[in-house]
Amino acid sequence: MAERKSKGRGASASDAKPEKKSRLKGEDRRRQLIRAATQVFSLHGFRGTTMRRLAAEAGVSEAMFYHHFPSKEVLYDAILEEKINSAKQLFYPVDATRAKRDREVLDTIVGNILSESANDVSFMRMIIFGALEGNELSQRFTEKHMQEFYRFLGSFLDERMRDGAMRTMDGRIAAQLLVGMAHMTALYREVYKDPVMRETDVQALKDIIVNLFLHGVGAEGGKDVPGIPG
Repeated sequence: MAERKSKGRGASASDAKPEKKSRLKGEDRRRQLIRAATQVFSLHGFRGTTMRRLAAEAGVSEAMFYHHFPSKEVLYDAILEEKINSAKQLFYPVDATRAKRDREVLDTIVGNILSESANDVSFMRMIIFGALEGNELSQRFTEKHMQEFYRFLGSFLDERMRDGAMRTMDGRIAAQLLVGMAHMTALYREVYKDPVMRETDVQALKDIIVNLFLHGVGAEGGKDVPGIPG
């Protein structure tokens, strides 16, 4: 006699349908592709990067990549645009500049340069590679957005110099020298893997750079510059 199936019996594990992998939403997918592309551009430059290589790095089809970014130029520009948007929060301490809180302004800018470079070394490598290639998009980023930032910081420094809080000099040049110290420190630490820089944490490096800028390289009034070993 055939065995009767019990009523109300639940489905066995073998009866269950396999779960479908959840697809990334459009904006999440776009961010994933941008992260993968930043890595590829940082290693191969703009000229050495193909859509096939980008798709392989992201683990998607070329068709998927083209759906979101119809060309390398559009993709590269999207990476820069994402960084520009985040920079407004990280590198423009408007409230601190209005209140003339010098230390907070410099701590914020230098600290974020160092921490962002540590968190995303690929973008720094990508910009350097782009500059060496003579990439027009990379140059435009430097000429437009970096200069806009230097104007912001330079005008603040000029104001503080007029207030007598800082020595008189060209504020725009002073701004670029400050940022240059931070960028070179990040380059030595994250790209060159310099052992001295690597064994020093970001907070300590930030303090040294800001102190150098605020107090000058030489000792003033017989006092050593804070944060700099004698």
